[in-house]
Amino acid sequence: MVRHSSSGRRERSAAATGGFSLDDLGAGGGTRRRSRTGMWLLTALLLVVLLVSGVILWRGIHGSCSGGAVKVAADPTIADTVKSLAKKASADSCYDFTVDAVAGGAIPSLLTSGKNVPDLWVADSSQRARRVIAQVRLGSDAVRKSLATSPAVVVSTRSITFDTWIDVMKLVNLRIGNPASPSLADAPIIGALDAAASGKVNGRALLTAMAEMAAQRNNATPLDDTEDARLELANSSTVPVVTSEQQYLQFLRNNAGSRLLATTPAAGTVSVDYPLVVTAGDKRDRAAKAADALTKAAHSGSGQDILNNNGFRNADGSGVGEAIKTLTVDPAKLDAALDQWHDLSLPTRTIMAIDTSGSMTAPAGMSTRAALLTEAVSNAFSLIPRNGVVGVWIFGIDKGGFGIDFKEKVPSRRLDAKVGNQTQREVLNTGVRQAMTTDLGGGTGLYDTILAGYKKMVETYDPNYSNTFTVLTDGRNEDSASIGLDELLRQLKALSDPGRPVRVMAMGISEDTDAASLTKITDVTGGATFVATDPTKIRTLFEDAARTRLASAGGTR
Repeated sequence: MVRHSSSGRRERSAAATGGFSLDDLGAGGGTRRRSRTGMWLLTALLLVVLLVSGVILWRGIHGSCSGGAVKVAADPTIADTVKSLAKKASADSCYDFTVDAVAGGAIPSLLTSGKNVPDLWVADSSQRARRVIAQVRLGSDAVRKSLATSPAVVVSTRSITFDTWIDVMKLVNLRIGNPASPSLADAPIIGALDAAASGKVNGRALLTAMAEMAAQRNNATPLDDTEDARLELANSSTVPVVTSEQQYLQFLRNNAGSRLLATTPAAGTVSVDYPLVVTAGDKRDRAAKAADALTKAAHSGSGQDILNNNGFRNADGSGVGEAIKTLTVDPAKLDAALDQWHDLSLPTRTIMAIDTSGSMTAPAGMSTRAALLTEAVSNAFSLIPRNGVVGVWIFGIDKGGFGIDFKEKVPSRRLDAKVGNQTQREVLNTGVRQAMTTDLGGGTGLYDTILAGYKKMVETYDPNYSNTFTVLTDGRNEDSASIGLDELLRQLKALSDPGRPVRVMAMGISEDTDAASLTKITDVTGGATFVATDPTKIRTLFEDAARTRLASAGGTR
C-alpha cells in the first residue's frame, strides 16, 4: 500500500545477514544446484530485510501508522475518478480507501440504516450535502472541502443561445434528470433564482416554468431516464439536455464524431461541486483525518491531472475549458425553491388502501359512498403522471384472513407498465370497481391497516419518489382486537426514519369519519387529512390534495 525509498538499505541488509555474499554461499567448489539455492536464499533474506527496514523507516518518519480501512460512498458521476484519487491517497497515507458508487438520493437512508454506513461521502453538490446533513442530523461540521467542480451546460445538436436559465426551462422537449438523485436536475432552478433576484423574472413565472419542466420530466419513460440515454437522445435528435461539462466531455470521448454542442446562458451557469462529507457514526476524528488525506491527494498536481483527464475541473474551477461566470444564490431562498421544485417534480409512489366495510353501501346523495369513491379514485389515477407507482389494498375486519384486516388487490407498478394487454392504470381502475361491488361487507379495520401500510412503504422506500401511504375511509376503527390509537401513534413515531421519509395521507368520505384520529395519525408522519362530509365533494378529494401540494410549492402566491 505504501511505497518508500531509503538510503543506506544495502548497508543495513548486509549487516542483517551477517555479512554473507554470493561468493560466501558459493565457496568451496559447491555444485551448481548449491549455488542456485544460495542465490535464492540470499534473495529471500534481502527481500525480508528490505520490507522490514522500509516499515521501520516509514514509522520513524510518520509515527504509528494505523489509519486502517476507510469506506467512501461517491456519487456515480465521480466514483471512478475518486477510486483513482483514493489509490494515490492510500499510497501517501496510513489509510486504505475503498470506494463505492452510491446515488445521492440513496444516501439519507444509507446513513440512517445503521448498516454499512460509509466513513466519507463525496456528494454531487454542496446544496445536496447541506440538505442531507440537516435531514439526518449529521452536524454542520460534517462538510469538508470540495474535491472537484464541473459547470452545468445545455447540450444539443442545434446551436442555441439564451440569456437566463428561465429560457432554458422553457425549451421544448427539455430533458433533465430526476431531482432526487443527480443535483444537475436542480441547476436550472438555481440559475433561475438568480434571474428572479435580478428582476428579470417574477415568482409566478418561475413557478410556471418549474411546473412545465416537471411535466416534461414526469413523462419520461424508464429507458429514457438515465444520463447516458439522455445524451444519446440529444445526439440523435434536436432534443436539448441539461448535463455537466464533465459528462459532456466523457460522451464526446466515447462517441467519436458526435455533433453535440455545449453552451451556457449568457447570465452565467451553476457550478456543480463535489464536497467531501464526514459520515462516520463513530471514530469521526479518524474519518476527518482520512478526509484530509483524500482532499490533499485531489488538490495535488498529480491529483488534478487525474481530475482533468476525466473531464473534471479542479476545486477552484481551473484545469478544463474556459473560465465561466458562476451563479450563486442565498441558501435560504435556494432551499425554499428546491422544496417547491421537488414537490412539483418528484413522482408519486403510493399504496391506496380503500375501505370495503359494509357501511360503504350507504346512500350518498343520489348515489352510494362506494360508487362516489370509485369515481374519485378513478379520477385520481388520471391525475398521476405515467411514471407514478401505485398499488391498491382493500381493508376491513379480517379481510385478509383471520386477524388480518387488509389484503393486496393490485400490486404496485408504474402506471405505464404493461400487465398483459392492459396498462397498470387500467388494471387499477378495474380492481377498484370490482372491490367496490364484490368485496364490501364487515367492519372497519383501520389502525392495523395503517400500521402495516406504513411499514410496507418504509421497507420498500424508493428515494426517487415521493413515498406515501394513502388511506380512504368512511368511518372509524371498529376492530376491538386491533392496535389502539395511542400505540399506533407510538409505533409510527418509532418507525419514522428521516432518511426514508414516508407520509400517511388520509381521506374521509362521510360525516362518520373519525377526522380527529386521522389527523393525529397523519400529523405524526408529516402527512395530511382531507374530509368530505358532503357526498358531492367526494369526487374532488384528490383534486383538493393536489391543490394543497401545489400550494405548498408556492402555487397560490
